[in-house]
Amino acid sequence: MENPFRKPYSRIETPREKLVFILVFGLFIFLFLFLFKPFGMAQLKTEYQFFVSLGFGIVTTFMLSIFKFLLEPLVIKKNWTFGMSLLWGLLIASSIGVANYFYVSIIFPNIFIFKYFLFSIWTAILVGIIPVTIGYIFTFNRIYKSALREAAIHPEEVLWESEVIIRGGNPKNEYKFNPKNIVYLCSNDNYITIVTIKGETLIKTHLRGTLKEAESELAKNTSFFRCHKCYIVNAEYADHVSGNIQNMRIKLKPQGLEIPVSRLKAGEAIRRLK
Repeated sequence: MENPFRKPYSRIETPREKLVFILVFGLFIFLFLFLFKPFGMAQLKTEYQFFVSLGFGIVTTFMLSIFKFLLEPLVIKKNWTFGMSLLWGLLIASSIGVANYFYVSIIFPNIFIFKYFLFSIWTAILVGIIPVTIGYIFTFNRIYKSALREAAIHPEEVLWESEVIIRGGNPKNEYKFNPKNIVYLCSNDNYITIVTIKGETLIKTHLRGTLKEAESELAKNTSFFRCHKCYIVNAEYADHVSGNIQNMRIKLKPQGLEIPVSRLKAGEAIRRLK
């Protein structure tokens, strides 16, 4: 089983994303300390609670700015892994804890006590777990979406069946087609017309059935879409869309045929054929 800590982990962030993260993190620290008053904060006077909490938020913001804008560009490389990211996060949290300890030493002058120094680092790690975890979730989500975009293949390139059987709901008259040769389908009462192309010749095949059933039989071939209650079009043969929403039509490449588009399907037609 692959070690999850060795998996690649992208840390490429825009300056805006870094700034938002820093400000949100600093605000979280301030609100957390001021509202919940952990670590003896409740013993301070109310006005001190506000300013001391604000100070911790400012210290956190300052330290994150140094790491995000000055150090990360020098440290993070292409071979960055999830395990490295965790260690880097611990280093940042520990550094914030050190800075917080000296901040407390300034506003409450006291001699250096090593156990309080370690306690400051530990509390910084504990308090920072929540925003860091949320940040990791957003980052993983961004990486996942980016990977999908990079690996994306248009459905029309892969979701083609070599053969499709159209029955139109009537098993007694079924026809086999290569879906790539179907230009469009239309319905007229209880009959369906399947228009295929061979060379430059259009061939019409009529069968008894419903367009809804034919649509379900073509579902795996994603180039087909319903543009009207009476028409299904193969987007591969569409040239362009013309007209407005009240009178929209799809012009097909073979012989300049025009297929009506209903108002309800106008948005779908524009999206598919833009």
